[in-house]
Amino acid sequence: MGKPKRSSGGFSAAKPSAAAPKQQITKSSADHAAKEQQAVALINQGKLQEAEAIYRDLIAAGTRNHIVYGNLAAICGMQGRFDELIDLLNKALKLEPNDPDAHYNLGIALQEKGDLDAAITSYNTALGLKPNDPEAHYNLGIALKEKGDLDVAIASFNTALQFKPNYPEAHNNLGIALQEKGDLTAAIASYNTALELKPSYPEAHCNLGIALKEKGDLTAAIASYNTALQLKPNDPEAHCNLGIALKEKGDFTDAIASYNTALELKPNYPEALKNLSTTELLAGDYKSGWLRYEYRFQCTEDILYANPPCQVWKDSGITEDKQLLLVSEQGLGDTLQFMRYAIALRDKGVSVSFCAQPKLHTLIQVSGIDQSPLTPEQANAVTEGFWIPLLSIPRHLEVSPENPIITEPYIKTTDELSAKWQKIVSAEKRPIIGINWQGNPGYEKRNHIGRSLPLNTFAPIAQSTDASLLSLQKGFGSEQLETCSFKDRFISCQDQVNDTWDYLETAAIVANCDLVITSDTSVAHLAGGMGKTTWLLLHKVPDWRWGLEGETTFWYPSMRLFRQKERGNWDEVLERVAEALLEQFPEIAAASSASTQPRQVATEQTGPIAPKPLPQIQASISLGELIDKITILQIKAEQLQGTALENAKKELAALESTLNNLHLNIDTTLIQRLKEVNQDLWQIEDDIRDQERQKSFGENFIHLARSVYQRNDRRAAIKKEINTTYGSAFVEEKSYQDY
Repeated sequence: MGKPKRSSGGFSAAKPSAAAPKQQITKSSADHAAKEQQAVALINQGKLQEAEAIYRDLIAAGTRNHIVYGNLAAICGMQGRFDELIDLLNKALKLEPNDPDAHYNLGIALQEKGDLDAAITSYNTALGLKPNDPEAHYNLGIALKEKGDLDVAIASFNTALQFKPNYPEAHNNLGIALQEKGDLTAAIASYNTALELKPSYPEAHCNLGIALKEKGDLTAAIASYNTALQLKPNDPEAHCNLGIALKEKGDFTDAIASYNTALELKPNYPEALKNLSTTELLAGDYKSGWLRYEYRFQCTEDILYANPPCQVWKDSGITEDKQLLLVSEQGLGDTLQFMRYAIALRDKGVSVSFCAQPKLHTLIQVSGIDQSPLTPEQANAVTEGFWIPLLSIPRHLEVSPENPIITEPYIKTTDELSAKWQKIVSAEKRPIIGINWQGNPGYEKRNHIGRSLPLNTFAPIAQSTDASLLSLQKGFGSEQLETCSFKDRFISCQDQVNDTWDYLETAAIVANCDLVITSDTSVAHLAGGMGKTTWLLLHKVPDWRWGLEGETTFWYPSMRLFRQKERGNWDEVLERVAEALLEQFPEIAAASSASTQPRQVATEQTGPIAPKPLPQIQASISLGELIDKITILQIKAEQLQGTALENAKKELAALESTLNNLHLNIDTTLIQRLKEVNQDLWQIEDDIRDQERQKSFGENFIHLARSVYQRNDRRAAIKKEINTTYGSAFVEEKSYQDY
């Protein structure tokens, strides 16, 4: 995301900075007066080298005029020679400690050197001597904003504008501070005021574009960026920001062109390279995208949780002798999604350790990712081996849709916690649908604006189904539970869920949901990594990992993607979700429609009443149960005759059609194994009946009886394997005493 640009000025017009240092023009001694006036004239003509020579001659001649030192310091500042400038100003202040302009210029130099505290002190000293100086208030505001003290910075800009209302640079920088504080409306007003005063002000046009993009007005943002580029065609930041807006609008070709133009003007420009990489990844170009994504750490908003002192691993090959520390980065969802590759590296013989956010450590341990994950502090003490950022691993493994490396479930919880929550939710009406709607608003301030949605947007689900809802929302957004229009539809133990913040236990709650519906947050990666059936709600131009089209993702086979068709229109998405729910759980529709059917008035009947055809029964079952029934009917079709055969074939055709409509590429060996078990059971049942006819209840009968539950245990295990592998909403469970 582009950053607002400070007003140009100061010692160099090419670099955002404070206003230019002030030149002091007063009379000196009679011998020096002419030379001083000549030097000032030369400065005004831009002949700085000649002016500097005169001032140095005057100093060599022993002048004690502080103005000579101050103006020579100004020349040094214009040329970026800040060490000389500071030395000269300190000499000037020894000669005249109460010179406000010298304190002011010293503040500019210290600010350029990065010493914000000293700069603020100098500005305040200048203002103590000259309180009505708008430039000093303005530059103080810039220093305060850079230090992060936005409220005081805004006050300083406003004070500058009291003394100088028609000050476009102050309006522009006030807009930046207001924008960082989150007041987009006031920021846009400030930028517009700056542009009314100075229409040909490219930085203000660019900043206005950034604010308009944050507000969601991409068309106006693009127009502002284009105006800025008309005024300043060679501005790489404006080209990069234009690319960001074009990408958000879905114009990927022009976005990539803008990033490339920015890179022509400023090679190795991290922001442009990172944004180009995510656009390439989004479009499916993983080879180029992963390569350029390495520039993300040169962009300040990305977070790396540790920076170990050992060597960074940059080799292209992975060898078994590597001791490799993986360091998490960015958000919790990124860690949950990419920690799977610790398993892939370990399978290659690499000795892997893992640094991750402490709140994920128990989940990481139980999932078998790392039995002893490191805290950031522990990782920063590692001196042996190599380390690598977690999201750099996919580049080395050449991860792509064609080469996903790991797709099976890799996140687990404990049996004890699963059983605990199974008992807690056992009294709730099924199906239970876990929902999550809000991501981190701080992250969404400038990135992925619009990925979250209000809880009330889920109303179509509550209105068209009688499913039980379970909120998985934590922190930001959870307050919406109190005011949502369908609060009564959440499970009775929702308060207990709300109090559960541990990710391992949250995984157990997810395991006991029949379906999870979520926006693009860490919950999506948690549920997807567990193999839970998950429906992900995506805004029009999603994060790079979800691609541009399709309902499926190679990251999580159990996940279905519901994409916005129109930017910002969540209502249409949730209407599709509600329809899909009725297809997924037909009994919900049956339950909701049964209560609305008009009652029939009884009439007198004579003679026998012919039975009415029974309506087609629709009931949700697990995928394993469906395939199990199909294999049994296949066996019957091989064994039966006559009407019984016709009935079996009719039922078999209906169930096979249901399976085919799921469009799943199911491993045929699983189906064959299940059919073989059912063939065994068919034969065993025949044998038992034969023994019973003979009234033979000896060892053979006992052996056959035992083999029934042994085969049924095997049958249940295969069905559960099918259910968990392919993300069935229902999973086969059996619990008997050991034999």
